Amino acid sequence: MMLRPLQKDDIPFLVFARNTFSDAWDEKMLSSAFNAGNFYGFVAQTDGAPIGFITYSVNIDTADLQDLFVAEDCREKGVGSALIAEFISDAISRGVKKLFLEVRESNAPAISLYEKAGFTFLSIRKRYYSDGENARVYVKEL
Repeated sequence: MMLRPLQKDDIPFLVFARNTFSDAWDEKMLSSAFNAGNFYGFVAQTDGAPIGFITYSVNIDTADLQDLFVAEDCREKGVGSALIAEFISDAISRGVKKLFLEVRESNAPAISLYEKAGFTFLSIRKRYYSDGENARVYVKEL
């Protein structure tokens, strides 16, 4: 597996992968995020084919994890952990002091992954997702 910085050419993969999320961004939203100048990420790939990604935005000294995706057949193989580690390292290099993320209350595998990476539970956002599910908010101090 190899990690590389996210590029605008990756938008079709992001759109395809994001369709697995109920609150997916479309191609226009992703292009706009890239053009904003504070949107970053990494792609995990094997044999030149993308198998996962992480995206985040930076605002002065905080970063918000937007999405973490790993192809279903590649889960529980360290891909998500590698993407999170790269995110944390890159955020530190950008002067970030705090990382934030939201995760569905029902997403136990993601919650476990984030907690293993040192994120701590901060609060609940009621009815955060379009289907009414709550989000758990996590933070990591750097």
